[in-house]
Amino acid sequence: MTLTFTTSVLAQDVSKWGLPKGAKMRLGKGEIHEIEYSPDGTRLAVASSIGVWIYDVQTGAELNLFTGHTKWVWSVSFSPDGSTLASGSADDTIRLWNANTGKHLRTLEGHTDDVLCVSFSPDGSTIASGSADGTIRLWNVNTGEPIRTLSRHTSWVRSVSFSPDGSIIASGSEDGTVILWE
Repeated sequence: MTLTFTTSVLAQDVSKWGLPKGAKMRLGKGEIHEIEYSPDGTRLAVASSIGVWIYDVQTGAELNLFTGHTKWVWSVSFSPDGSTLASGSADDTIRLWNANTGKHLRTLEGHTDDVLCVSFSPDGSTIASGSADGTIRLWNVNTGEPIRTLSRHTSWVRSVSFSPDGSIIASGSEDGTVILWE
């Protein structure tokens, strides 16, 4: 299956373009920053300049649009069970959403610059976030409270990922380094 995403195109302009050969559908409105499948593979979350779009993967139907961030959404991550979606934004916050209804659950605040990446731990209890402030922050999903701040990068943290057992976090930065954290 091939899906095509269009960036820097107004929503009303998408219909006048044909699909490339082999493409199943075209999704996305606004500038697209990141996409992620739900754990069961039925939905696709799209971080955009408008908010977070949720699409049905089989039909391409727009299921929801999560809005509430005051600036662009850079990153999205589904919890391992697919019930919660985290979004990181240029408004320096992470928002947690009920992934099925779009209800805003809580806002995580503490970064001092854009939140560029978010990732759930394998057990779903912790979120790691990376920021243009050069830090990685760990958050308790249930309470929204900060757990720890990790700071060794000298530039923007663009990517964070938990190891399969949740014991190590890898972070990648524009400073050209990848750091593994216990």
